[in-house]
Amino acid sequence: MALAGAAYLLATARADDPTPDGRLTRSSGQGLILGSRDSDQPTTIEGFLTGVVQDVDSYWTNVFRDAGLQEPRVSYAWIPAGQTTASACDDGSGSLGDQAALYCPGDDTIYISEQFATDIYDGALDQALPGSSQGYGQTMGDFAVAYIVAHEYGHQIQDELGAFQRDGDRVPTMQFELQADCYAGTWANSALRDNRLEDGDVQEALDAALAVGDFDVNNPGHHGTPEQREEAWNRGFEAGDPSSCDAYLDEA
Repeated sequence: MALAGAAYLLATARADDPTPDGRLTRSSGQGLILGSRDSDQPTTIEGFLTGVVQDVDSYWTNVFRDAGLQEPRVSYAWIPAGQTTASACDDGSGSLGDQAALYCPGDDTIYISEQFATDIYDGALDQALPGSSQGYGQTMGDFAVAYIVAHEYGHQIQDELGAFQRDGDRVPTMQFELQADCYAGTWANSALRDNRLEDGDVQEALDAALAVGDFDVNNPGHHGTPEQREEAWNRGFEAGDPSSCDAYLDEA
């Protein structure tokens, strides 16, 4: 992987308002293991999101360290159900609320709505995720949520490496989205190697990748078809090497 650019330590940043007691409805033993099997697993969606982002950060910290770079830095804000928060990426449509899931380079923060994450976790979203027009519909499970977190962290990696500044004006949005999917797959491979995945986790991620795809190919903001998104995640997962994801921007 041709890593370049500055990077720093993870910094946590929380939404200002208190988080409701959003208990997870599925057993924490039926999916991704965060930390070791002997450690306590998160029991709330807030705790799960935090555990996943820290897990993904640990993976990228090692990748950057092995490449001779400083460790990546990113903030995160989990938006409590029914509440909103402002970001530096406000496009004029208002504050981020219950459907938010994005990385904002303007304030270097990952924003995810706790309600949105809970609905994915429980399988309550029986339609394509925000940003997709005709995706393949339902996605559910803890690893589907983890896919979303790892994908948004992938955008942070692109920012760390200067891809937005270097390639942002000439590369279609879709290529950035597919590379972020690929990066999410490389992290998932690391969890597999550590024996922290359980039956069904990979399928949950693939279902999520299909769900976020869309067919609006003439839209400049097109993120990739369901098949392209699935293929991108799978490329990273099967390779387990971030350099396998370079092609998405190189080919653009």
